[in-house]
Amino acid sequence: MVTASTQQPTANRAPPKQIKYTQLPATEYTQRTLGQMNGFVIETDQIQMRPLHLERDAPLLWEVYKNHTEIFKYFPGGSHPNYQSFYAEQERFCKSPDFFNWTVYVAAPAKKEDEEKGERKWVLCGSICLLDIVLHFRRFEVGSIWFHPSAQGTFVMVETTYALLRFSFEKLQAGRVQWKTHHENIASQKAALKLGFREEGLFKKHMIHADGTWRHTYFYAMTDDEWFGKVEETKDGRRGLEVVPGDESGEVEGRVEGREGLQWRLEGVVEGRKREGKALPEGIAWGEPLN
Repeated sequence: MVTASTQQPTANRAPPKQIKYTQLPATEYTQRTLGQMNGFVIETDQIQMRPLHLERDAPLLWEVYKNHTEIFKYFPGGSHPNYQSFYAEQERFCKSPDFFNWTVYVAAPAKKEDEEKGERKWVLCGSICLLDIVLHFRRFEVGSIWFHPSAQGTFVMVETTYALLRFSFEKLQAGRVQWKTHHENIASQKAALKLGFREEGLFKKHMIHADGTWRHTYFYAMTDDEWFGKVEETKDGRRGLEVVPGDESGEVEGRVEGREGLQWRLEGVVEGRKREGKALPEGIAWGEPLN
């Protein structure tokens, strides 16, 4: 178990949100696309991302998805009318050489009796992935994100994406993380900018969706230099994926004095969404499954 915090707080700045990384045994997950960094549970105080185990998790995800098939409106494969179709897509993800999938759980507000027992209830609310994984070039994409409608508009998406970006830049040592979205998916385009991604352009006729329609795709990205507030690198001098980009003090080599990295900006976005966003549904407060 590793608790990570990559940057030193300053006198006027709170320390970064604590993120716990726990690597599971290989029998507990299906995909093997992240090399020695496979199988990490990523956990904040309110979000837990668990590596997908196809046979265990596909039926659970289906229960969250089945009454809200419009969630996949902008996915290239379209919506799924039955479990067999849904399972086939999850299986395809698992067989892809450049895909890694996490199920996403949100913590039910702790009750006093649960705290005394040291127990927490976690409610499954959706899924998030890394795709277009190219370890050789330290390149990744955050995508294939979906959540139960009751979790949309809450802090869940923002905090989950923040945690996955932390994992990407801290544990995977990403040089680049990108975000792609359908040209008609305005909500995703706004989310990309809110999260701090730069718009890079529109790729016309980038994909053909399952219904035969052309998809034009907006590309967005951020780099490790932007994330950490560093001087832009011209050469990659890192030795391997087991090396985190900071020393034990939490300092990151090459950070520009006075420059705020995107991590700090995004932490503010997360906290703002918790204050101003939609409240979690009552069912989550009781630890009830979403459907």
